[in-house]
Amino acid sequence: MSKINHTLKMLVTIVSVFLIGYFLESYRAVSPTVGDFFEISTELLPFVLSFSIFVMTWHAYTARNMDNNSLFLGASLLVIGVFDMYHMLSYPFMPDFITHNTPQKAALFWNAARLISTMLFLASVFIYKDSFPHWINKSVLLVSVNVFNVVLLNIMLLYSDHLPKMYYPDGSFSAIWISLISLTSIIILYASYLYSRRFRETGQKSNICLIYGFIIIAFSNLVYFYYDYSAHLLLAAGYFFIYLALFKSSVEQPYEKQVVTEKELRCETEEKYRSLFENASDAVIMVDLEDNVTSWNISAERMFGWTAEEAIGKKNTQLIVPGDLVQDKDLFIYQARSGKSVSGIETVRIQKDGTRLEVSLTISPMRDANQNVIGFSSIIRDISERKRTEDQIKQSLKEKEILLREVHHRVKNNMQIISSLLRLQSGYIKEEKYLEMFRESQNRIMSMSLIHEKIYQSNDFSRIDFKDYVTDMVEGLFQAYGFDDGRIALDIDAEDAPLDIDSAIPCGLIINELVTNSLKHAFPGGRGGEIKIALHRTSGAEIELIVGDNGIGFPGDKDFLKTESLGLQLVTLLVNTQLEGEINLDRSKGTEFKIKFKGAK
Repeated sequence: MSKINHTLKMLVTIVSVFLIGYFLESYRAVSPTVGDFFEISTELLPFVLSFSIFVMTWHAYTARNMDNNSLFLGASLLVIGVFDMYHMLSYPFMPDFITHNTPQKAALFWNAARLISTMLFLASVFIYKDSFPHWINKSVLLVSVNVFNVVLLNIMLLYSDHLPKMYYPDGSFSAIWISLISLTSIIILYASYLYSRRFRETGQKSNICLIYGFIIIAFSNLVYFYYDYSAHLLLAAGYFFIYLALFKSSVEQPYEKQVVTEKELRCETEEKYRSLFENASDAVIMVDLEDNVTSWNISAERMFGWTAEEAIGKKNTQLIVPGDLVQDKDLFIYQARSGKSVSGIETVRIQKDGTRLEVSLTISPMRDANQNVIGFSSIIRDISERKRTEDQIKQSLKEKEILLREVHHRVKNNMQIISSLLRLQSGYIKEEKYLEMFRESQNRIMSMSLIHEKIYQSNDFSRIDFKDYVTDMVEGLFQAYGFDDGRIALDIDAEDAPLDIDSAIPCGLIINELVTNSLKHAFPGGRGGEIKIALHRTSGAEIELIVGDNGIGFPGDKDFLKTESLGLQLVTLLVNTQLEGEINLDRSKGTEFKIKFKGAK
């Protein structure tokens, strides 16, 4: 049934176009001028169509749409159109085209166009979309068309006398012409048959139009012997069907394929988005500019208790925003409306039963294709469990802080008790040597006790304000050794080096020993002076502790590292084992001990 329909359509087309040309034939009798006008007019139609086909296929051939069959046919129609143009320009009633115009010259160009079309149409059957990519491309075809045109044109103009006669002076056609035209028609019909087989193999519907065009062109060749107006119009009709075929294969089908691909990609993207939306662990809610819910995922149902059917179309504020937080929510929406995303906001939302939830909220604007804000999406994460955990951690830290404060308080009290016991015990000792030993032990205990007292009073149990600690400790030593009359000045510089407890205790003991030595030995005979204590960071992570005085100086014949003094032995031991640092003595300006060690990070 389909074959019959195609046959009927083709017959109707051929007969209709033939009759139009047949009707125009009657105007030949009016005058030669009118006849020549219709001759040129009917020949211009296939000429214009052939060039239109070339332009369309040439511009449709791109890196994304490379159809070699269409490009080859377009280039073929360019060659055919050029020789049809030479045929028109060679009519006797036209101005001479290079050489003298004659019916023989016009007939030669017409036959050349038919022979060229036959060979190229037959060759096109064996060229597919991706055939011969190195030979069928714009550059190669353009060069080939120009070379072929120039060479053949020169042959036909220079050697026209040696070519077979196509047209006799009496207006009759030669046997060679009739044979050539009959042969070309048969070959073109064979090409249409091959395209029909190709259609059955590939199912490419554009081949149907090519078959129509080739068959109509074959008939136009045969009709030309008797009715050249009808032949020209049939040739134009054949080119028109070729134009339709190549438009489908070069423009329409790639566009449809692109549309289908984009639609499939859009559907795939929408499916992925829908899957992500529905399976997200966080609640995802979308609203329009009027705060009406447009989307409500499964996690939102679980989190707030409202089903999607219940929520969609309702005001989001009425569903989940507590009354006391509506103003905050409006502020977030105002920021999002300006195009900014609002993220990481910790706030409260309510469930269907009124239960309040601690949530983390992110609001982003949704835009249309013109980048206009059309709504807002909210991603809501339930952080109630995290908040409970944080509260538990804070409570635990608070309890530990209280416990540590109590521990430091008790350690300080115990050390003060030990110091008091030593003081009481020293009351029963008469020898000055032993009394001094008890006094030094009391001072050492006092220095450690004072650290625990400072930590107890501090808000940070891991650090200590070293300047405050040293000031209190040294003032206690001044009082213990009777130097609280102002004779000895105290210079403390320790602003930028807070210490942790692991470094503060050995540093405190070291300062206690060195300041005690200064008070006992550096200022004999009631002389005045200054004791300097400095603590600061050097390059890198090192800390430098300096304890010195401008008294009479350390004896030059003594090595402080090998002294029998218990205090200096204790200092050296603390530097090496507790601080893991180094100690040096500078005797140039009294006595100055410099201790370097690595501080806490």
